[in-house]
Amino acid sequence: MIAIQNFSFLIGKWSVLNRRLKERLRNCDEWIEFQAEMETKSILNGLGLIDEMKSSYFGEEFIGFSIRMLNPESNTWTIYWADTANAANGLKEQVVGEFKNGIGEFFGTEIFEDSVVKLRFIWSKPSVDTAKWEQAYYDEINNEWETNWTMLFTSLED
Repeated sequence: MIAIQNFSFLIGKWSVLNRRLKERLRNCDEWIEFQAEMETKSILNGLGLIDEMKSSYFGEEFIGFSIRMLNPESNTWTIYWADTANAANGLKEQVVGEFKNGIGEFFGTEIFEDSVVKLRFIWSKPSVDTAKWEQAYYDEINNEWETNWTMLFTSLED
């Protein structure tokens, strides 16, 4: 595992292997896999990053868009998200967090099936050419985090 302190490792072009639970918060262990591509760019002299992820897995081309902004005073990041499947929701703040000991941990809430659930993202860098993202919902019944989506990023840069 490579130690990371911010999102600069994510700048570039990536092939993304998505693995998503078929059903969330239902003790499901069946995963759906699909490919995507993503490009990430630095903005505002490194105070932020933007990316666009594209996949045709859902039929029409799906495009997801992230903005990651650093608060230089607290050294915390806020991640915002928008996508073509939920365009009416606009750009929404998802999670806030920071990197510690080479791992990024970010927390927020999300509406899932008409209820507010606790949300966690974990970012890591398993190798020079890969990055990993995990999303989890907090399962109130089992009192544990359920990872429901992972992305393994493989660099497309030479």
